Order: sequence, then C-alpha cells, then structure tokens
Amino acid sequence: MEAPWNGEKVNLFIRSLAILFIICALIAFSGFLFALFESGEITLNNLGFRSVFGILSAPYCFLLFLKVAVTGYAPKSWIPWK
Repeated sequence: MEAPWNGEKVNLFIRSLAILFIICALIAFSGFLFALFESGEITLNNLGFRSVFGILSAPYCFLLFLKVAVTGYAPKSWIPWK
C-alpha cells in the first residue's frame, strides 16, 4: 500500500509548522526528563487506551515531522526513515 503523500514537496508554511512541532516536542520531552530526575520515579498506574496510543504513536509522528522539517519533502513510504 502506497502512502498518500508519496514524496511530495511541502511548502514553506507546512515545513515551518513541522519545525515548530519538533521544537515543542523537544521541550516537552526535556520537561518530562526533568520531572523524572526531580521526583525519582514516574508512576503509570492509570493508563487508558488513549494514553497508550499516544505513547506508542508519538515517536512515529516525531520522526515523520522531523523528516519533513529537515528535507522539505514528505516521505515516499509510510516509514519515514526509508
């Protein structure tokens, strides 16, 4: 199955949004690490489906947006690093 974007060139506005997403994701991840080191532990007692889905899809979205932000082109397949 072919990806719907298939290596298309993205315009400057979309590329800027991808860069903004990457910056926000890095700030959020650094805040998460700071909270982890400050408290010593993070409890994950009440994980629902939406939380698990978010945790599993976040790295994929990050890599997808990173590819667009760096190259200016959408990935040619569903896997961004291909």
